[in-house]
Amino acid sequence: MHFQQPENTGEKFVLQAIARGLVRLHQGVGWDVEDSFIESLLERIIADQGMRVLHLYQTHYPIERLLVQQGTRPTFVAQEDFVFAKLRLASGCTQGKPGEFLETKSECNDFLHKVVDKVWRRIHDLLQQFDRTSVVRRALAVHEAVIQDRDHWRRTAQAIIALYSTGEDVFAVAQKREHDRSRVGLAARTILEMAICECPVSGGRELSGWDLDELLAKAALLVEAATDSDAIQSDLVKPRIQLHPNGEYTLDRSFHDTVIRPFFANYLREEFEDAAGDYSKLYHRKRQTRRTRMEEIYSRDFISAFGAEFGLTPDEAIDGMAELMDLAVEIGSVLIETTVGALRERLTIVRGLSLEPYRAFVRTFGLFHRPAWDQPPGGFNIKDLSPWRFSRRLSVTVRPMLVFGERDDDKVFYGAGALRETLGYLVARTERGQLPSTFFTSEEMKSYWGAVNHERGHAFSKSVADDFRNKGWRARDEVQMTQLGGPSELGDLDVLAWMPTGEVLLIECKRLQLARTVAEIAEICRRFRGEAKDELNKHMRRVAWVMQHPSSLESIVGFVPDLCRIEARLVTSTHVPMMYLKSLPIPVDKIRPFGE
Repeated sequence: MHFQQPENTGEKFVLQAIARGLVRLHQGVGWDVEDSFIESLLERIIADQGMRVLHLYQTHYPIERLLVQQGTRPTFVAQEDFVFAKLRLASGCTQGKPGEFLETKSECNDFLHKVVDKVWRRIHDLLQQFDRTSVVRRALAVHEAVIQDRDHWRRTAQAIIALYSTGEDVFAVAQKREHDRSRVGLAARTILEMAICECPVSGGRELSGWDLDELLAKAALLVEAATDSDAIQSDLVKPRIQLHPNGEYTLDRSFHDTVIRPFFANYLREEFEDAAGDYSKLYHRKRQTRRTRMEEIYSRDFISAFGAEFGLTPDEAIDGMAELMDLAVEIGSVLIETTVGALRERLTIVRGLSLEPYRAFVRTFGLFHRPAWDQPPGGFNIKDLSPWRFSRRLSVTVRPMLVFGERDDDKVFYGAGALRETLGYLVARTERGQLPSTFFTSEEMKSYWGAVNHERGHAFSKSVADDFRNKGWRARDEVQMTQLGGPSELGDLDVLAWMPTGEVLLIECKRLQLARTVAEIAEICRRFRGEAKDELNKHMRRVAWVMQHPSSLESIVGFVPDLCRIEARLVTSTHVPMMYLKSLPIPVDKIRPFGE
């Protein structure tokens, strides 16, 4: 009972008993121990109620218990394997000699494209030696271990911060751990997506631990080379590559140090602190006594658009996922191997899906064998399979079921943790309009996506205005520039906030997605450089007009502000890389996520 609560009452009782025992052992059994003395010891050792070593909370979901029970230590990409994979990398990819530099964008990207192709061919040749089942099992185990390790760190974030809060080391260690997880997680997903296509279904040899390490290192190298190419193509780094005698190459990665690393570090710190703040919720969850109806959660427009896009309702998608999780609990394993025929029986007979929704479910969440990994099937493009891209339609993140074929006896593999993540990723992000419009193919879903993003963009501006009002400012959202006497092509100020003492803020609000790859970071930076016709330039043009016509504000704020007291701001819905750029027309300290 004492351990089943958010505070560390259980730990305190244990330490009290230990302290009393040690004092009596030292002073003699009959010596009386004052409570105040024991309390002073505890205050020095475990003053913060977040300090704890045992986390005991109840779950109403058997799948959660299974995932925790079978959690294993994750495998990471070993640096020595990664470095070894780089040897002779440049050989055959350029005419340049060791010690020379490649110094044009076209020359650098041509070299890096050849490096990516070379690494892919190495992986391809290796995969064709191994039995498909053995590769999928091992790579899936790595992926599941990463998911469980991340969940464990989130569940214990409060205790980690409390126990080791002597400095910034807590967050540095957490960030390093997440970097390692992300690196090997992406490598494992890449191998899974390639293996389903390239490994022989029979006749290959078993994948060993040594072989797995080599494949993971090569997959990580493939992503690094492609990322370097994206960085050069997007003008994030100078196109200057040095070739080395051992076949490696180097380039200026200062952009990683000045923008990408601090951007991810601050985002992960906030995420870690949020997880710590949610710790008590683990102990206050209630069992659901009835099933929530679909119409109680989702709008009619979303349900209709989801059906048009995927061929089944959100309820049917959730039912299918629930049945697969039930199967995992029955088997007692987070790594599930079944067959197409058994899967159809579970979903149609046990869960009650009709044949068409069943087929749509498998089409939506299944990654099928195809003759070649690097040849996308009809209706897809190369970006859908490139592992260095995000929101890919042919990724294990979206399609966690690895399906060897369409016959009843063909194998199907999935991981329980990956399955649970996909449900939240695809359904939730689709409903909130958080996937790119290019992810979808139906007109109904694209129309829904546009409407929900328009609506939530307006809601975000209103929430920013409300927050300023709550902090003592006066504010109005969506002020048309024509109200100020400006031209209609300037659009509107998302939020105009002011104080009677004379301060005025002209605020642009942007509801953005978290950028997770160099290509996405480059795209956001490109959209907000303040250059002609980009999204920041539009705001700066509005600011420039107001600065030239400060009296235009009087009709709304009630006074003509001094120019030195008018400021431009950019408020975003999440951490953004622009906060770390030095060349923007708006000071970086005026760019902040809404939470700050």
